[in-house]
Amino acid sequence: MEVNGSGAWWKAAVVPLATLVGGALLTFFASWFWWLKKGRQSDAEKLGRAAEVMVERVNDLERQLALVNQTIVPISAAFQAILVKELTHFHTPVMDALMVKLGPPYSLTDEEERELIIALAERSREVSSLITESERDAATMLPMVIKRVKTESSLDSSALRLKVVALPREQQ
Repeated sequence: MEVNGSGAWWKAAVVPLATLVGGALLTFFASWFWWLKKGRQSDAEKLGRAAEVMVERVNDLERQLALVNQTIVPISAAFQAILVKELTHFHTPVMDALMVKLGPPYSLTDEEERELIIALAERSREVSSLITESERDAATMLPMVIKRVKTESSLDSSALRLKVVALPREQQ
């Protein structure tokens, strides 16, 4: 370091210091840039994985809905089957044979349907130890349910809409 005032001493002290600070700043900004870039890539990867999961869940729901649409039995048809089971007896073969034609598929002619309705009306009025009150009620309800099932089966499936209904849990 010269003392003669030429000013070269500050160059010898400041240049290495400036180089050191400049290198530190350059390293800091380069590290910050790569950290941000990696963070954005990581966020993009997370979003990509989340999107893949969501697509898979939607596909799973579509598969489940297709299965439901294939296997769903209208509630009226299920109720009709319960009533038929309740009314089927070994001692009424004619009425049992007509109820078998209720289906699925429904194969009663108009004359057979009238005959079945008459037999059901007789069953609902019959007072016997073989006929329970539940069977009388079933005989009363079945003609109305038959009419409902016929109406539902004549509808085009594209005209139907599936609704999900949430019900509150029962209080215990």
